[in-house]
Amino acid sequence: LPPGKDKPVSLGLITTDVDQVMKLTPELASRIEGAWGIAMSIEPKGGSPSGTPTGPVVMKGPCVKLL
Repeated sequence: LPPGKDKPVSLGLITTDVDQVMKLTPELASRIEGAWGIAMSIEPKGGSPSGTPTGPVVMKGPCVKLL
């Protein structure tokens, strides 16, 4: 969840049919930098058609910097 009133940015898709691990790549880290939080929403298969969340948010929490 970006600072201010910026629109949420997708960090990727996960599915419920297999176990998955998302690695924090430099690209993902740059998207998270400066964010105040992170959230997960339920979206149609293939992701949100608009690129922003359309379904219900099922998890949300603050971002913290680890040193």
